Amino acid sequence: MSDSIRTSFRCGLRGFHVYQDIWKPVIGETLHCIHERNNIHDRYAIAATKRLPGRLADSIVGHLPREISRCTRFLISRGGNVKVTVIDSKHRRSPLIQGGLEIPVTVCIELDSTSKNILVLERYKKLVNENYKKPINGNFDDCKKDILRDLYESSDSDEDDTSSID
Repeated sequence: MSDSIRTSFRCGLRGFHVYQDIWKPVIGETLHCIHERNNIHDRYAIAATKRLPGRLADSIVGHLPREISRCTRFLISRGGNVKVTVIDSKHRRSPLIQGGLEIPVTVCIELDSTSKNILVLERYKKLVNENYKKPINGNFDDCKKDILRDLYESSDSDEDDTSSID
């Protein structure tokens, strides 16, 4: 992109427990991100891909956190270029209740520099800050109690379901 705007932030590339047999992360390695249309767990899933030895097409080696997949997919649909760069080759525990492993990465977003895209990118940064909890010193806060409490409260009444719709 000739005249572009950029932003970056750190997060975990999730799913390493699934892909560790086919991919070994290397510090500084850059992976291209795409919308994975047929993902059964998240219709907005953003997959990090890499051309692996002996393969003709790029292979999925992880996913951006679900908390930011929808807004990241929107940026991709606007022509955004999304890449991740590995910042640590050691995996860490995922903060998800079901567990899993993730690799620390820096997400880099690049869009054409238009007045609309500048506003979109500012909104994206705000959504990431609101929805994705970054690890502190490589560790996540244990948020199981908060998640379970929220699930319990939201299942108490049907009225709560309609109030959370945008």
